[in-house]
Amino acid sequence: MDIDPGQWHLEATTQLRGIREPSVAVRERCLTAEDVANPLRLFGTSVGRRCTFSNPRDTGSVITFEVVCNSKQPMKGSGELRYRRDAFEGELQAKGETFEARSKVKGRRTGECN
Repeated sequence: MDIDPGQWHLEATTQLRGIREPSVAVRERCLTAEDVANPLRLFGTSVGRRCTFSNPRDTGSVITFEVVCNSKQPMKGSGELRYRRDAFEGELQAKGETFEARSKVKGRRTGECN
């Protein structure tokens, strides 16, 4: 993936099956070279720590991947991230035995890390 590290404005929305209102998080974050190399880290630090991605397929502007999360409720799913050097947006869907989640994320680079 060719995304520039730096300071980013991130917006993430997560919808859990059976819960009406999605959770929405907006924040500024310094993304390192390690962060931008792993699509899951762009969805948030908790997802990036608990989940691993595999089978990445990168066209140069879109990366698709599979995900496995080993948490209290293990989940499997897939994601897609459309990106440029200074912006991205994507979606991640995951299901567990009694759990289903859909996360959407978008970000834009705002400069160098503080």
